Amino acid sequence: MNSKTIQKMQCFRDKVCSIVTASMNRAFDEKISREHFVVLIDEITMDGIWGTHPYNPELESFFNMEHVISIHQEMELDPSNPEHVQMIKEYEEKIGEELKPDIKPPAHTQEETPSEEPEGGVTFVDIENLEALAESTKRASELS
Repeated sequence: MNSKTIQKMQCFRDKVCSIVTASMNRAFDEKISREHFVVLIDEITMDGIWGTHPYNPELESFFNMEHVISIHQEMELDPSNPEHVQMIKEYEEKIGEELKPDIKPPAHTQEETPSEEPEGGVTFVDIENLEALAESTKRASELS
């Protein structure tokens, strides 16, 4: 990867993104995939991508650039935004169940007073299509 690409990738810093990596011999369900491959990007270098987990900023991950196939910014849905509420409702109708957020905002954005319901957005990741996207991206890069 060249320095111009790394420079352009800086647009992902401080955003929640899915990192698609080369295949590994391990299967993950959707929640574990989010926990492993969806991060708040802290740093992107020639060596790789550093990120913290949106639900727990104490957990960090590093993705070696040689294994990164693609990076995708995720849309964070805010339950206080009426448009986002509609999107969540439509998704719940599609899957036939109510969603419970499992991603919390970083500690530095949470209010001092504890609440029973986490505040902030919910990040949705379509894991089923992520593997197909990774394979398609990998084939396209091999052709170029």
